Amino acid sequence: MALLLVMAFPASAESSSISSISPSVAYLGTSTTVTITGSDFNTSSVKVKLIRDDESNITASVSSLSSTTIVCKFSISSSKETGSWDLVVVNEDDSEVVKVDGFSLRNAITLSSISPVTGQTDNESVEFTLTGTGFSDVESVYLYNSDYDNVTASVDDVDSTEVTGYFDLDDIDEDTYKVCVLDSAGTRKCGLSFEVTTDQLGTIDISSSPSSAAVYVDGTYYGTSPCTVDELTEGSHKVLIEKTGYTDWGKFVKVTSGGTTTVDADLVAITTAPTTVPTTVPTTVPTTQKAPQNTGAMQQQQTPPSSTPVPTTTTQESPLEGAFVVAAIGIGILALHRKY
Repeated sequence: MALLLVMAFPASAESSSISSISPSVAYLGTSTTVTITGSDFNTSSVKVKLIRDDESNITASVSSLSSTTIVCKFSISSSKETGSWDLVVVNEDDSEVVKVDGFSLRNAITLSSISPVTGQTDNESVEFTLTGTGFSDVESVYLYNSDYDNVTASVDDVDSTEVTGYFDLDDIDEDTYKVCVLDSAGTRKCGLSFEVTTDQLGTIDISSSPSSAAVYVDGTYYGTSPCTVDELTEGSHKVLIEKTGYTDWGKFVKVTSGGTTTVDADLVAITTAPTTVPTTVPTTVPTTQKAPQNTGAMQQQQTPPSSTPVPTTTTQESPLEGAFVVAAIGIGILALHRKY
């Protein structure tokens, strides 16, 4: 009896092949699980890596392996170069099978802003501009709310940082929706808010005294008074009127569907109080005087004067005393005459 021996040989590059990679895109700064399908992969051990000229290799961690399927995960550094990379499967015998340009690295998708942030229901063409990063392969933009069907936009133009297009809001429910993008790799990114508002509109007719004042409605500048603000949604809106030299005027105004609300603001002038110039009063510096040496005199000066008036005595010459003087002078003269 003949014995038939069957020997198994490890797969080699000549027999192994790659038929598909899903997904075939990863984003910088993320970890991505990839499924590689093909034939004759080594079932004992394989390595999977991404290679690109002038870049260090990116090696995956393999979590599942069969002769036709490899499941692995790539952790992509944010410093890697975007664009096409070769995907390489290395068998246990170091033979390799290569999918040239089989994998792409892209910048992560971010959503920065959308303008406008609202649109009226039953408007069939609400144009928008969406900004962010990683938009190069965006295939669709849509509004998402778990209570309703998605509102998919018609996209006009796409580049890496901006998408333009329009939403058809015909018969769309009034509510707040999330803005989402979907790229060619099936990656979805949501984040911004968009509000579908009522199409019931009204008008505010605004004037002021004095005129030529700045007019704001809900924080948006509409020119100077007098002016008319159209297409305001039904409900309350804040009107603010400003003019240099006058106090700001503000009020919430109710707008009705199809109606015109009139606002006539009487601005109050700002009065400036007269400026008071402070008067500087000279500071009196006390002078130090030397105390007098005569203690008695000091005591006399310190004694308060008597309240009783002191009579003043006037000395007058007596006529009799004059006569005696004259007589004495005469006797003296006579005595001298006799003597001589």
